[in-house]
Amino acid sequence: MNPLRGSLASIPGALSSFFSESASSLLQQNSFSSNVPGAHDDDVSSTASQSDKSYPIPSSLVKEQWRLIFTSDANVQDLEAAIAHCRDLVMLSDECSEERRWLVRHLVDLRYSLKELQSAECDPLEIAPHVKTVVGHHFNVQRSGHIGARQYCDHCSGLIWRMIQACYVCTDCNFIAHQKCVDSIIRICAHVVASERRYPINEICPEIGLAAQRYKCPECGILLNFKNSWIEPRLCDYSGLYYCPNCHWNDYSIIPARVVHNWDFTQCKVSRAALQEINLFYEKPLIKLEEANPKLFVFLEKLGTVKKLRQNLFYMRKYLLECRSATEEKLLDKQIANHLNNENIGANESRRHLIQSTEFYSISDLELIEKGILVDYLQKVFNVFDQHIRSCELCRAKAYICEICDNNEVIFPFDDGCIMCIKCNSIYHRVCMTRKNMSCPKCLRLQERKSLLTIENADDVSDKEDM
Repeated sequence: MNPLRGSLASIPGALSSFFSESASSLLQQNSFSSNVPGAHDDDVSSTASQSDKSYPIPSSLVKEQWRLIFTSDANVQDLEAAIAHCRDLVMLSDECSEERRWLVRHLVDLRYSLKELQSAECDPLEIAPHVKTVVGHHFNVQRSGHIGARQYCDHCSGLIWRMIQACYVCTDCNFIAHQKCVDSIIRICAHVVASERRYPINEICPEIGLAAQRYKCPECGILLNFKNSWIEPRLCDYSGLYYCPNCHWNDYSIIPARVVHNWDFTQCKVSRAALQEINLFYEKPLIKLEEANPKLFVFLEKLGTVKKLRQNLFYMRKYLLECRSATEEKLLDKQIANHLNNENIGANESRRHLIQSTEFYSISDLELIEKGILVDYLQKVFNVFDQHIRSCELCRAKAYICEICDNNEVIFPFDDGCIMCIKCNSIYHRVCMTRKNMSCPKCLRLQERKSLLTIENADDVSDKEDM
């Protein structure tokens, strides 16, 4: 008696029969694949091509279908020809049209399949035997046997029994599905949707109502009504659409629009597709907060502090990039990584945008500002950079001296009480500039020289005309 089946024999009732049948089919499949020669090689070659499941093709492109869509028996030449034809159709299609959107998505899938097929021809052992491309998802197989947290299929909402069932996980959006559900997936990969949208939805719950949705779930198309709890509509606070319980699991998430407009970090119910999309946007610095809601910086002191620190770090970065000793020590990279670890923000989460620009924020940045973590993190980085610049001879050589007062103390753009002229980038004491009615001496000199040159050129022209 097989030990796996024997260990499951003690489980009573229908659950025992389910486990036994699943284990039996799994054992038969494993024994078949191990006994049949060349079965593994066939899997490798077939997975490098495109899956039969693709995006629904627009009606205007049906006549081109035979040149664009291929099954698992396609070769490199077929895919290269399809890529070239698809690229030509993209250039001929109207901008922002459904045809172009479908063609761009399909072009990405074709290139992905071509790359896998070429890699499989070079070294078949490097290609996983169960890679699938379905409506933008790039699925990798997870073998059975691994026991961890409970996982549910994003397509059928059923439990995945990891002891005996393999599953597929999308490497882009973490969509997880049973092996039997992969070819039936309808939801387009959240990575594709986020790439096309580029920014999180900027409206707070843009609800359009069930009537505008024709009382259908926007994902699976099932009819919705309030009489049956199995198909009752559930509102997604991110997209403003109503979903069925199979597509909306009452997951909670921060809503980017509520944070930007109301500084509200309350977690609201969102659909599965919205949750995956928000997770993809979570670490990306895409939000121009001061442009979207400038009054936040007036009412929230911590936001103003972060803005000032980022401006100072932006100025410091220019000094450190031109400093030979800082470059050799890799001061920028080391300090960012060290403080990320110390602040428990996450070593794998890049925060370089905080010193490379002053206007872009990610959802994660805003959440850390609310918790007070980001202010302390930026202050520590500022202290380290400030200590280096003031002690380094190369950096001090690029300091400024206020032309208005007689003080010979060197000043930097990131010093408190100093101000930079937006025209010539000269640095002065703020008090000195106030006494001069915010008039920059350097700009005045340049303006006078320009006026003198204009007068001299005019005199030369008049002299030539007289001659």
